[in-house]
Amino acid sequence: MAKLTSASVIYVLLHIGAISKNGGFVKSESTLEMTQMMDNYCPYFKNRPPSPQPDLKNCTWYRQNSCCLQTELDLIFPSVVPPLGANEKCLRYTNFLMCYVCTPDQNLYYKNERLTVCETFCDKWFAACGEAKLKGTVIKDLYHSGEEFCSARKFTVRSGNEGRCFSFDMEQEIRNLSPINLPLFYLVWLYGLFEFLLLWQSGF
Repeated sequence: MAKLTSASVIYVLLHIGAISKNGGFVKSESTLEMTQMMDNYCPYFKNRPPSPQPDLKNCTWYRQNSCCLQTELDLIFPSVVPPLGANEKCLRYTNFLMCYVCTPDQNLYYKNERLTVCETFCDKWFAACGEAKLKGTVIKDLYHSGEEFCSARKFTVRSGNEGRCFSFDMEQEIRNLSPINLPLFYLVWLYGLFEFLLLWQSGF
């Protein structure tokens, strides 16, 4: 096994950096996302730009970049009445949906005072709230699908491959909020690995 040197470590890291820059295995969509972020605005709030809101008590996953203010959530959320008998999962999905007012890219799916929701999210929301009641009737007996359920709430429903629509993926949001750029993370991780190997070869 050839002995690793600091020069070889630097060469490998630079090479990997070049791969990521030129479309290699660690390429991310961060550049595209940054461009979109610069173009985002908040039609729900008179087209103002999104901004950091570290004091959000709800919809906290949007603290880093948000269309809403906490004072506005204090006015909006008390008016939201959940279905009768809603379980925790139903309440959680209803909360996720109402947080669309905070999404920094709401201009992509909130237009003409109407929200477009992804059909997949409607299906999850419908499944979560199916046992609750509206107007004295169990929701799953009132509607046959998530699309019907969302449409009855005056939302436009669209499948994910038909265009921009609101959805929510907790794991994805956590990844988006991570301050670590993915290619940089790989470089740091690999550097740590090579440093360990150097120590191992030298017998610690």
